[in-house]
Amino acid sequence: MKRRGKVVLLILAALIFSIAVHMHFISEYFDGRFMLGPNDGMAQMLPFKQHLYEQYTQGNFFYSFSFGLGGGIYSQLAYYFSTSIVYLLTLLSIKGLELAGVIGSPDVITWARAILPVSIIRLAAALLLAVGVFRYLRIPYVPAFIGACFYAGSAIYFRHVVYWEFFANAFLWLPLLVLGAEKIIRERKPYWMIAAVALSVFDNFYFSYISFLFIGIYVIARWLIKLSDHEVPIRTQLLYFVPAVILGFGIGAISFVPAVYAFLNNYRPAFEDVIPFYENEDNILFTSRTLFVPVLFVLLVCTVGFYKNKLFRLFALLSILFIFFQGSPRIASIFNGFSAPQYRFEYLSMFVIAGTIAVGITLLTKVKKWHLLFAIGLVILLYSLYLRHDLTLEWGDDWAKQVWTGVVLVLLAFLLYACKRKPVILGLCMVVVFATYVPLINAHQEEQLTNAGNVETSTLTYLKSDKYANKEQQELIREVLDSDDRFTRLEWKTDNRNNTNLVQGFPGVSIYSSILNKELLFFYYYDMNIDMKRESVSRISGFGSRANLYSLLNGKYIMYDKREPIEAPYGFTLYIESDRYVVYRNENLLPFAKVADDVLTEETLVNYTPLERERAMLDGIILADGESTSQAASLPDLMNKVSIQAVGGSYQNGQLQVEQEEGGLNLQLDGELPQTGDYYLSFYLKNNDPAAPLFDLTVNEFQTDRKSRQSIYRTKVNELTIRVKAADTIRIRLPKGSYNLEDLHLQHEDYQKLENSVTEAEDIPFSIGHNQVTVDYTNEQEGSYMKIPVPYEKGWQVSVNGEEQELQKADYAFLGVKLQTGDNHIVFTYRPPYWNLVLALCIGSLLFSVGWAVFLRKRHMAGEKDEKEA
Repeated sequence: MKRRGKVVLLILAALIFSIAVHMHFISEYFDGRFMLGPNDGMAQMLPFKQHLYEQYTQGNFFYSFSFGLGGGIYSQLAYYFSTSIVYLLTLLSIKGLELAGVIGSPDVITWARAILPVSIIRLAAALLLAVGVFRYLRIPYVPAFIGACFYAGSAIYFRHVVYWEFFANAFLWLPLLVLGAEKIIRERKPYWMIAAVALSVFDNFYFSYISFLFIGIYVIARWLIKLSDHEVPIRTQLLYFVPAVILGFGIGAISFVPAVYAFLNNYRPAFEDVIPFYENEDNILFTSRTLFVPVLFVLLVCTVGFYKNKLFRLFALLSILFIFFQGSPRIASIFNGFSAPQYRFEYLSMFVIAGTIAVGITLLTKVKKWHLLFAIGLVILLYSLYLRHDLTLEWGDDWAKQVWTGVVLVLLAFLLYACKRKPVILGLCMVVVFATYVPLINAHQEEQLTNAGNVETSTLTYLKSDKYANKEQQELIREVLDSDDRFTRLEWKTDNRNNTNLVQGFPGVSIYSSILNKELLFFYYYDMNIDMKRESVSRISGFGSRANLYSLLNGKYIMYDKREPIEAPYGFTLYIESDRYVVYRNENLLPFAKVADDVLTEETLVNYTPLERERAMLDGIILADGESTSQAASLPDLMNKVSIQAVGGSYQNGQLQVEQEEGGLNLQLDGELPQTGDYYLSFYLKNNDPAAPLFDLTVNEFQTDRKSRQSIYRTKVNELTIRVKAADTIRIRLPKGSYNLEDLHLQHEDYQKLENSVTEAEDIPFSIGHNQVTVDYTNEQEGSYMKIPVPYEKGWQVSVNGEEQELQKADYAFLGVKLQTGDNHIVFTYRPPYWNLVLALCIGSLLFSVGWAVFLRKRHMAGEKDEKEA
């Protein structure tokens, strides 16, 4: 009963602490503001949670046709929430509340409101897990709890929750990994390691990688610093570590393998900038957004006598090592998969810092007076140096004063303890530590997140506004969808948010996610050269106002805000409107399933323009491999009938100098060129100034922007194809600067081929949903193919009349299949990549782990029996 009482008291203390360090966001919540970043928080976290909720509760676990143009949500969203244990538990809770009638049908506002209570519970759970590990290391309850508070209640925890909530889940699994390692090192028990590895890799493949790097460093450190004489020999440890890690991976493979495949099947341009080994600009004592180091740790780590204790030495040296890592872009790159430096590993630093604090507190009762006094002086020196060399801070700065106040109060308390070594004064020191840290970490949230991070703009009012999802928008969209009994797509974005369709619940033509299908990205970047009106990686948006692509890829509707310029693509006419919004409908929409007799290959179209490839897709099917049965038609380049004139600057040999605030080129078309239809203008554009910021590009009515060459989010695609309505002059406009603008090509599209294709197209019945597309078609032409506008990716299979057939990559990035003569019952089915294999691996690893556990337990019991008999 005594032990149970301690556990209950510990849980209550964890919850009280968690609530205390959340007080800033609790106050914000009651003022109508959420614990949510205004950028990725609103643009990704909320939409993905809502979309997965809709899909999972409908029994659709693997694929969504509304995820952009379609995507494997189980694998592509595994980086976010699709396999997140915390999210899945939250989903079940919200579903239970919905079924019980406590809440209505969940929407993004529901998920925004859930962030705070989930965060409070998660922080308390992380704290308790850390306490459990520290207790296993024989640290008393109170020091273990105090140390764990600094791990769970760290600045990086709140930053993760606010901006990328799934990042914070890593706080839960790291202590379990450390416990698993210690169980093997001390007791030859691999079960905890198996469970910790399985949970980590299932929950998030990315952070499992980061945590495994840490646990590798931790185990090596443990081999160098043995904490007792009874530890298992290193060679024997390896006999447990290796199979335990393999079995853990095997169990978690059901999530890990599809997720890693999606990651590898993603595309982001290689980071080619120079990565320095060391470049420390972070002030970890005053202003760090991520690694805000508590003064108690600084005091303890400066106490030289503590290093005689092996456990303190272990945690302190690891802390110093990871603080050093904080200043190394090269190390940050390694922790980010050898890509662009990203500092997301600070939770590792805070765990060993917390361990240092927990152990250090136990040693304070034996500390020598001069050791403590020397440490206090060293702390004052360190804080003074950090303040002196941080040019952004002054002694009189409000934030500096707040930090200094906490430092002074803590140091005065410990100075008193150094003079009068009484337990009650040590208790007073701990009270002062908490009394200063809790307000300071709340103030840090206000300073670095709410104010500097613009989190104050994440309000209930904004979520209901026209910039996110207001009632008028949703009612008009619902009216459009209800009027159409076929699966079609609608283009609409609010405030340039690519995931608007996930928020408002309609099949769209845009997506913003770190993990996307590279076949689709290549289709946009290189094959079709589609300008998405905003250069940025990890995004797909619209079809560049190109009518052929809308018709080919099921784009039937476009919604506009009447206050903005309306430039509908060719063939779109006014369909329906409300007071503020209007919807245009594509009158040249092609059927979802299209049959093609003419076959071309990607190789034969290498030297063709994007417009010529569009027209080839209208004529037939473009396959990745095989033999062509026809030849694509070429269109003339009209640049020989265009005169070029520089405006606001000069243009010579492909170099454009814009000397006024805005300038560029006027392309004057010959009077005999068509004034109907559209023109496709292709050119190469690169800002000659590597340091130039993002800049706007306008070509007649078409507006887009280009990233700075310093941005890690640039696509590095400088070949542009812009569609504009036919006019006698095409005006290219850029801001003041120097540009490489060359390789101009101009082609005309009269859309006769599109209209003929629509007239000749056969309406083929189909059904779509739950990871499957079914089409029935009677084919009379030998050698014909069928294609559907669903993105090609590993996991899709196709059967014709019950027999599996070879899946074709059609039109660069979509699904196709060769038809049989006569009746064809075609079923396209999606399962996550390697699903059957990983399912078998998961079950097999789980059974083997249980068998190994039973074997080890029996051997242990037999050993104990032999000892008793002896």
